[in-house]
Amino acid sequence: MNVLKEHKKAVIISAAVLVGILAVGTGALSMQVASDKILKGVRVANVDLSGMTKSQALAKLESLDTLKNIRMYYGNQSWKVSASDIDLNINYNSTVDSAYNYNRKNGFFTNLARTLKADLGSKASVALDMNYNDSKLNESLKQVKSKLDSQVKEATLDYDYKTKKTTIVADEPGKTMDLQASHDKLVKNLGTDKFDAEMVVKLEPAKFTKADLKGIDTLLGAYSTVYGGLSSRNYNIEKSTRDSSGIVLKPGQEYSFNGLTGEKTLARGYKAAPVIESGKLVMGIGGGVCQTSSTIFNAALLSGMEITTRRSHTIPSDYVNMGRDATVFDGNPGQDLKFKNPFKHNVYIKNYTYGSKVISEVYGASSDYKNIDIATQVLGSYGGGSKTVSDPSLPAGARVVEKYSRAGYNVVTYRQYKDEKGNLVKSEKIGYSNYPAQVGVVRVGAAKAAKPSKPGQVAPKPQQQAPAPAPGGGQSASPGAGA
Repeated sequence: MNVLKEHKKAVIISAAVLVGILAVGTGALSMQVASDKILKGVRVANVDLSGMTKSQALAKLESLDTLKNIRMYYGNQSWKVSASDIDLNINYNSTVDSAYNYNRKNGFFTNLARTLKADLGSKASVALDMNYNDSKLNESLKQVKSKLDSQVKEATLDYDYKTKKTTIVADEPGKTMDLQASHDKLVKNLGTDKFDAEMVVKLEPAKFTKADLKGIDTLLGAYSTVYGGLSSRNYNIEKSTRDSSGIVLKPGQEYSFNGLTGEKTLARGYKAAPVIESGKLVMGIGGGVCQTSSTIFNAALLSGMEITTRRSHTIPSDYVNMGRDATVFDGNPGQDLKFKNPFKHNVYIKNYTYGSKVISEVYGASSDYKNIDIATQVLGSYGGGSKTVSDPSLPAGARVVEKYSRAGYNVVTYRQYKDEKGNLVKSEKIGYSNYPAQVGVVRVGAAKAAKPSKPGQVAPKPQQQAPAPAPGGGQSASPGAGA
C-alpha cells in the first residue's frame, strides 16, 4: 500500500511540474508571439537577429557586403564574384518573415519547444531565400580556373658571373583546379548561407626541388655558340635548349639529350630546317638541334662529366671546331648525346638562349671543380678532289659543279686538366672524330660550241670549284645551314 501511495505521489508531482513548465512556457510563448521581435538566438547567414523587429532585421541583412559577393579562394589567392555576375537574388523580405515566424507559424508544441530552447541558450539558423544561375556560376568558376591553374616550376639555379655566387630559386608545384568538385563544394556552402569556398586543386610536385640543389654552389663549366639564320632552325635550337635544361644529375646518373627532347617531330613542335643526311645538307624536321647538343657536349667536357655516348657529324660544323661537335638524330638505334655525373655530389645542367647565343652551364659543388681545357689535334686530311663527267646537254666548254669536293679529316679530342697556375697536370683522350672526304663532280659540256653571232662575243667562264674547308672551320653552305 505504501508503494502505491508513493507512486501516485510521484505521478502527481511530475504532472504538476509538467503543468508548471507548460504554464511558464505558454506564458513565455504568449509574450513572444505578442511582441514584434524575432526570437532570441535566431540567425541568418551567421548574423544574429535576436530581439530585432522585422524592419530592423531587414535593414541589417540588406546592409551586409558579405551577401553581395562570393569569394573563391585557394591558399593566399582570392577571387570575388559579384551577385550580379551569377544572377544571385536574395528575397530579404521572405527570409526575415521566416526568421520572425520561427516560433510562430508552426504547431503549438513546436513553437513552445523552440521558445523554451531559446530561453535556455539554444541557437537556430534560418536559411536565406535565394536563387542563382548555375550556368553563370560555372562560367565564373572557369575564369577562376584559368587564373589558378599553373605549370609545375622546377627548382632552378641563378649564377652571378660578377660575384660568382649561386642563388637557388625554389620549386613550385603545378596546380590544376577540379572544376566539378569546386562547383559542388561552393554550391554546398551556398546552401548553408556561406558565401565562400576554397577551390579543390590537384597538385603536381616538382621533379627537382630546392633540396636537390643544396650544396651546388659553383659553376663547373660553361660553353656557348652563336646561332642565326633560318627562323625555323633558330626555333628548333631554342626549343631543344628549353627541353634539355633544368636537370639535376645525382652521382652516377646519366644525362640523355634525346631522352629529354623526345623525337624531333612536327607533332612535338619541331620544324623543318637543314640537316646533315648521308654527308649532304637536306631539309629535315628538327634541323639545328645538333648545335644545341654540341654546345652541351662542350659544357659537359669542361665540367668534368663522363662522356658515355657521342659521335661527330659527317661534315665539319661551322659553330664548333672539329672534334668538338656532337650529332644527334632519332630512330632505332639513332644517335644520342649522353654523359654521367662522376662526382659524389649532385650537378645541375642549365641550358638557355640569350641574344644570338646558345649557352650551356653545368653547376656543382666547389669541391668538384676542375680547371679544364679542351684540345683537338688533326691527325691528317685525305681525299677530296673532283671528277669530270661529260654532259651532252651542255654546250661545249660549259662547266657545272654538281657536287663540291671536300677533304676528309681524322681528329682526336683531349681533355686537359691544369693546376691553378695553368700548368698541364693530366691529359685525357676523349675520342676520335672522322669527317669523310667527298669527291666533287663537275659536268662538262660535250656538244659543239655555238658560233658567236656577233664578232667579239666571249664564251662563258667555267664555274669554279668550291674550296675545301679549313681544318676546324666547318662548312658554310648557306646562312643557318647545318644540323
